[in-house]
Amino acid sequence: MIVARYTAMRLLVFIGFFALGRLLTLNVLWAAVLAAVASMVVSYFLLAPDRERLAAGLERRVEDRMERRRAQIEDERVDEED
Repeated sequence: MIVARYTAMRLLVFIGFFALGRLLTLNVLWAAVLAAVASMVVSYFLLAPDRERLAAGLERRVEDRMERRRAQIEDERVDEED
């Protein structure tokens, strides 16, 4: 769920800056470039808590998967010794 929220917020920030660029009568390409750069900077600071939660969840899932794999390898090693 946090992935969807983070992605939606990034898109909304980009669209906001793109609309601002178009309101300033910039070319579509330049408005998109402005929106991309500005949204990266703003999202880095504004969405930091969401990004941290996303990273923590991903790290937890990877650690759980590694622990299950270690247990599976240990079980296979015990079976081979028997």
